[in-house]
Amino acid sequence: MHEKELKIGDIAHLTGLSEQDVRALIQTYDSLFTYRTIGRARLFPQKAVKIVRELAELSGRGLSPDEIAEEVKSGRKSAAPEEPAEEFDRDAAPLPPEVVIELQVMRDTLARQERRIVRLVEELEREREMGVEEADRLRKAVDDLEERLSVQQEQLALVAEWVDYFDRQMDEVTRPVLERFRRTVAKKSDSGQSPGRSG
Repeated sequence: MHEKELKIGDIAHLTGLSEQDVRALIQTYDSLFTYRTIGRARLFPQKAVKIVRELAELSGRGLSPDEIAEEVKSGRKSAAPEEPAEEFDRDAAPLPPEVVIELQVMRDTLARQERRIVRLVEELEREREMGVEEADRLRKAVDDLEERLSVQQEQLALVAEWVDYFDRQMDEVTRPVLERFRRTVAKKSDSGQSPGRSG
């Protein structure tokens, strides 16, 4: 009975990596993999999962691609003794491949999420500061408008006082003239009527 062959998507699912990462590893370390092609699909043996896991683990240790390829080919692992993943592999009961998620993948994911959270917090802080600045600008604009309105109201009140003053002065000036005019007209009419009565 033949073992089940795996596509890149299956390997990604079993290793907890993205398909893009699996493709990049296979392309970089093509000599480590055997596969057969059906159409455009490549089918890998089950051992490809182990090779991809090892490549992903070694890639996080700062080794060059040649050193990583040599480690995988020779079957040696330059694991640091303090690595929790190694402790887990030695001491824990073996888990099905679907359940195993590489510790490095989890660390990378958590680090990405933490960086994203930091960026979001910084953006929120910037937005809050911009909101405070905008509120200050609006408050100053409103204060400025109120001050200008107050000045204009004072000027209008002053103009209204001057208009009232000039109206009163005009009344004072024109009243005596009208009275003199009336008296003059009355005198002329009186003097014009008295000779008529005497004749």
